[in-house]
Amino acid sequence: CAASSVCLGTHLTMAPLSLSSRMNTTTRAAARSPAPRGAAPARLSFSSRQSFMMGPPVLPAVPLAPVVASRRGVAAMARQGGRGGRGRNDDFEEQVVQVQRVTKVCKGGNTLSFRATVVVGNRKGSVGVGVAKAKEVVVAVEKAIRRAKKDLIRVPITRNGSVPHETKGRFKAGKVVLCPSTPGGFGVVAGGSPRVVLELAGYRNVSCKQVGCSNVLTNAKACIEGLKSLKTFEGVAKERGISVEELIGN
Repeated sequence: CAASSVCLGTHLTMAPLSLSSRMNTTTRAAARSPAPRGAAPARLSFSSRQSFMMGPPVLPAVPLAPVVASRRGVAAMARQGGRGGRGRNDDFEEQVVQVQRVTKVCKGGNTLSFRATVVVGNRKGSVGVGVAKAKEVVVAVEKAIRRAKKDLIRVPITRNGSVPHETKGRFKAGKVVLCPSTPGGFGVVAGGSPRVVLELAGYRNVSCKQVGCSNVLTNAKACIEGLKSLKTFEGVAKERGISVEELIGN
């Protein structure tokens, strides 16, 4: 018993000595390390000794702020494939013309959703207009882009980037008048959604006048109807079954 008490006392008295010797070694090593110029020499305080003995401090968890997508980045997200989807490798450009918040009256209350109007074109004679609804803006834009690509039309473009002749387009209450430019050209003289349709179609010199309606979707559809009615010498000659020379000669 005496031997065991002596051994136990020796063990209890040696443990603090070994810890103090390790702390003295750490203090001497910190004193030998060169301090940066102009800085005070490093000293171990009581807090540093306590942290050394008890281990590294545990930092409290900080909650992260929720990520909110801005309306400016909606078209970019849809162009990249939506929420983490695949990117599109085609040469078509998409432009969001309008995003509206609409409601549907149901038995349990009003159902909120968003309606997106998008114009798609490759600036080489192909253009389309799509509209879709969804409960999220990004999903509505994606659906509108897919519908616009399904309804693409081919339009004729002259050498100076204009329409071949004057024409009119009508859709419901909307009506537009398309006029060709002079040989010198004067740019795209249009406003609202018809301007977006004409630019994405590839026209550089054309005039468009909106008559009777100011609705964005209606005027875009009316512009599409006007572009559908455009005709070329080759198309008319093919319909009549004659050559272009005979058509021009007549």
